[in-house]
Amino acid sequence: KIWLVYEKFCSMGQDNGYYFFKYCMENLSDEEKKNIYYVIDKKAPDYEKIKEYDDHIIQFMSLKHVLYVLAAVLYVASDSRTHLYAWRCKTSLIRSKIDKRPIFFLQHGVTALKQVGPLFGRKGSSPMTYFATTSQFEQDIVVKYLDYSEAKSPITGFTRWDVLEDTSNGNREILIMPTWRSWLDSVPDKDFEESDYFRHYMALLNSSHFSQLLEKYDLQVNFYLHAKFQEYSDNFKAVSDRIHLISFGEVAVNEMLMRCRMLITDYSSVCWDVLYQDKPTLFYQFDLDKYNEAHGSYIDMKTELFGDRAETEEQLMELLKETVLNDFRLKPEYELKRHEYLQFKDNQHSRHICEEIKEKL
Repeated sequence: KIWLVYEKFCSMGQDNGYYFFKYCMENLSDEEKKNIYYVIDKKAPDYEKIKEYDDHIIQFMSLKHVLYVLAAVLYVASDSRTHLYAWRCKTSLIRSKIDKRPIFFLQHGVTALKQVGPLFGRKGSSPMTYFATTSQFEQDIVVKYLDYSEAKSPITGFTRWDVLEDTSNGNREILIMPTWRSWLDSVPDKDFEESDYFRHYMALLNSSHFSQLLEKYDLQVNFYLHAKFQEYSDNFKAVSDRIHLISFGEVAVNEMLMRCRMLITDYSSVCWDVLYQDKPTLFYQFDLDKYNEAHGSYIDMKTELFGDRAETEEQLMELLKETVLNDFRLKPEYELKRHEYLQFKDNQHSRHICEEIKEKL
């Protein structure tokens, strides 16, 4: 009764897959956890922090990996089935076996700000068996738009939220973490640098007004690109030594989310991790029409977000100043939305998921 746990391309150990696995290793009995394994490339930077569980680690693309992929009764993952293997052929014996295995989808981000039906819907290209959700609000989306039943989309929360705690301790850090754009995926550098995305964020990083605010209010900024845009990280520069351009894997995302006082993003679902900690988010949405055309969302960005939104740099600077002067507190109206968008905050989400799996298997 083998369970295989993994994350993005089996190259990471810092998202919901890792925290679920860690919970199992530290809280289940020897009998319960003896057949639970984590698949990861031993060359991955995150391998160092999980090697203490060596007997339960399977090296990516080893013979053991292939055998256990075929023998497992369940996959538990923060990403799709295709992240479990490296074969990209459309049809093969192994691929057909993988597609038929039950999978408990831990999710990578809350399903709300981007439509994922064509990929993760029950009739999409990568359907799931079970789909973890974080609230009644999200479960309603998964049932209505992705066609899962309530029984198949249990409300559990995210396992990585188990360890979320505010570690800002008086730090005055802002995390800027924009998401990716499908229309810029793997384009040449020249095309990327001519995009609205690059121009807006470069303008922000090099804005004299922004630099002055950072100085005046003694703020530090961590700027972190989405994993799919890391190939363009060297294209970004910043004039202020208060702005730090963080490379993929350099610092765990969880650590930055816990250390920051607030988040600036566009459509990234990490805003929910920040909301979980009662911290404010500013949404910088200069290309909303184009984003909606390409990706779409399940909520109205102009009326249903749990943070102020800006479409111009000038608006963003005003809202940033207002947030700093309010001592980084959530506004009352967004505090109310937090109770709607987060079902519970008990730091026991891994346990909830473990119980769901045991019940369903």
